[in-house]
Amino acid sequence: MHPADATLEDMTEQNYMFNTAETGEHQRLLAHAQVWDPVTFRRLKSTGLGEGWRCLEVGAGSGTVTEWLAEQVGHTGHVVATDLETKWIRGLGSPNVDVVEHDIRTDQIGESVYDLITLRLVMTHLPDKLAVLGKLGRALVPGGWLLVEDYDMRVLPVFEPPDATCSKVAGASAEAIRAGGGDPYLGAKLPGLLSAAGLTGVETEAVAFPRRMPAIRSWRTQVAEMRDRLVGAGLVSADEVDLVLARFDDEYCELVVYGPLLVSARGRRPA
Repeated sequence: MHPADATLEDMTEQNYMFNTAETGEHQRLLAHAQVWDPVTFRRLKSTGLGEGWRCLEVGAGSGTVTEWLAEQVGHTGHVVATDLETKWIRGLGSPNVDVVEHDIRTDQIGESVYDLITLRLVMTHLPDKLAVLGKLGRALVPGGWLLVEDYDMRVLPVFEPPDATCSKVAGASAEAIRAGGGDPYLGAKLPGLLSAAGLTGVETEAVAFPRRMPAIRSWRTQVAEMRDRLVGAGLVSADEVDLVLARFDDEYCELVVYGPLLVSARGRRPA
């Protein structure tokens, strides 16, 4: 089925909205990494991450976090990078990295293995989030860290000055994720989920980067990739999406897009 032919009913049968093997998806992952990697790196570094640590990244995507982790843990450390589609991380050249095709929902990851586990923008697409978090918690050594980062998209339709078309298209993106079985508001639920999964010392922060539309290419990339799906599902018209894309491409556009909140939540397996 072509994305343009998808209905809301079709979308509810999907577990992940994007074909991760496509070149367009790789570009989307890289664009998002440019925005969020500094946040993720700061949060990981402040756990005390260093030489010799054993780390797991679930849903490694483009591999930017995996490569950074490999540098931090050095030759005595080890990083496992997993994803449903490993096309973009197979070529990672660090000798202390293993790339594994893996489904966190059904495949095993062991127990008491890792000093640190991290995943970004993965949990929103998973149906049984508490079960997955429990599995991840058990895979940590006592005292090990779990960092989970995901969106709260309820502020996504916020533009300054207000713009009805942009807000509609942004809201449609959140609805498409919900219809696809994801939770566009998961970020706000992460503190409770981590605590319910048995992690201790749970601590969170939320980050957003309001910017003029031409300056935030990652959101433009995502709107472009979702265009046919949003139109095919009847959430917006092609003209509405194309108007938003044109505003992203207009270097003189003064509209500020707030973007989603990225909620960064971390906790530790009890010692």
